[in-house]
Amino acid sequence: MRRLIRFSQATEKTRDCHSEERKRRRISPHPLEIPLGTCAELRREILRRVYPERSRRAQDDRKKLSAAFLPAVLLILVSLAACPSFSPQPDRTRYFTLTAQAQTDAAAKNPGLDEIWLGVGPVRIPGYLDREELVVRVAQNRFDVAQNDRWIEPLEESLSRVLAQNLFALLGSERIVRYPWPASRRITHQVEVEIFRFEPTAEGEAQLSARWAINDTAAKQALAAKASFFQRPIKGQSREAAVDAMSALLADLSREMADAVRAVVGQPKRAEQK
Repeated sequence: MRRLIRFSQATEKTRDCHSEERKRRRISPHPLEIPLGTCAELRREILRRVYPERSRRAQDDRKKLSAAFLPAVLLILVSLAACPSFSPQPDRTRYFTLTAQAQTDAAAKNPGLDEIWLGVGPVRIPGYLDREELVVRVAQNRFDVAQNDRWIEPLEESLSRVLAQNLFALLGSERIVRYPWPASRRITHQVEVEIFRFEPTAEGEAQLSARWAINDTAAKQALAAKASFFQRPIKGQSREAAVDAMSALLADLSREMADAVRAVVGQPKRAEQK
């Protein structure tokens, strides 16, 4: 019994000693004793005062991390700003079209053209020209493809359109239709064209090589056939000048076709007279 009394007295003295020591050092309550309802800002302030050394160490660590990562972050931002794929780029694509350049010949006589319907097409082109981009022949077996210079319409359609417009002007006839024509339209004569070469060259020329024929659709026979080759100088260094020279080549081809149409349109009548 005496031992229990002595142990209790010793425990009370130890507790009082610790209490006095805490008062003397003015130690704040343990963080876990901070009421849960305290706002986050107030809790950080209490912890900063309770553990000033730990707070200063954490601030020093954050400064070291910032100093280590800041150059890397700046380098990434500068790289992204300089990269062209991430910055908006203007559209440098230019679109071109062929135009009819043949003029009406008022003095030319076209007997018998009112009795025929002339169909223009189909116009076939080689595979290397069957694309949106303009093609330039830089050597006999090598080409450059202009990625930013393109045709506004498929080249086959552009060729048949310009040839029909040129023949309309040269023959002075409205009885000319483009392929494909309606099934109800009875075509008496047909111009078929196959293009072998049609492009500007690195030497400053535009070239056109083609084979064409005028067929009697009723008799299903060729009335005229010819292989033609034309070339024209390009007046200037621009792409517009090259396309203009190509349009002039189609006008040259159209004149040959118009002369052939005038020559064959009266053949059936002469055969009947014999």
